[in-house]
Amino acid sequence: MAGRRVGRRAAVRRAPLHEDELKELLRLNFGTDYGMRDVRWKSRFHSDERQAPSYRVGRVFLAGDAAHVHSPAGAMGMNTGLQDAANLGWKLVAVLRDGADDALLDTYRTERHAVGRLVLRMSGTMVRAAILRHRSLRLLRTVAGTMVSHLRPVADRAALMISGIGIGIRYRAGRGAHPLTGRRAPDTELAEGRQYELLRGGRFVLIVPEGTAVPDLPDRIVLAHRTDDHQTIALVRPDGYYAWAGKAPGDTAALRDALTTWAGRLDLEESR
Repeated sequence: MAGRRVGRRAAVRRAPLHEDELKELLRLNFGTDYGMRDVRWKSRFHSDERQAPSYRVGRVFLAGDAAHVHSPAGAMGMNTGLQDAANLGWKLVAVLRDGADDALLDTYRTERHAVGRLVLRMSGTMVRAAILRHRSLRLLRTVAGTMVSHLRPVADRAALMISGIGIGIRYRAGRGAHPLTGRRAPDTELAEGRQYELLRGGRFVLIVPEGTAVPDLPDRIVLAHRTDDHQTIALVRPDGYYAWAGKAPGDTAALRDALTTWAGRLDLEESR
């Protein structure tokens, strides 16, 4: 029976769309067809929800619509695709140009696949909420929507999630990692300028308290100093997420390991 239902739905999707059907839909939803005639272009819209099982197979990487497809609800497709590219681009550079281990490219697959799955769930939930048929469920949807729009913290959180860089979107960190690791870095004021401005060049930003000694850094890593009293050292990736963090003065060896893992070789010649 399920196979028959799927077959019928597929047949309806392939059936030609006639002008009379459009007029009837308008009358059912708005009480009038607005005198519509001579439709120049018409087609049936079908919303797919699909995700590739892996975003990397050897030297092949999938991003954007090639990796995940979902409904237009929430308008999250472009933001998600751009974040895919932002995540993968600097990692390719780190491996191919700067000598980082190839395993760094696997983090693209694990990080962005989880985000794609979250976006599919969010978008699907919005669609299912929009087409609820039962009156009590529609009333509950209306009440919930009104509450969300009037509660600023909730509304702001929802907007950040839809943007693709929200506080609810973070990348998994290893056991024992600093709580900042994997989180989105806020646009804070640093001695050298705004953090997001420093990231515009596509380089890492290493944030340290004033007076902290750090290893010699290659040109691809920008050294910036905190303007507050926090004693945290943080390495911000080119895509705006914390790659590593620790307490100042910290373990120099751990910092070097983090720099090498994420940014590639730390040849001293590069900083001269």
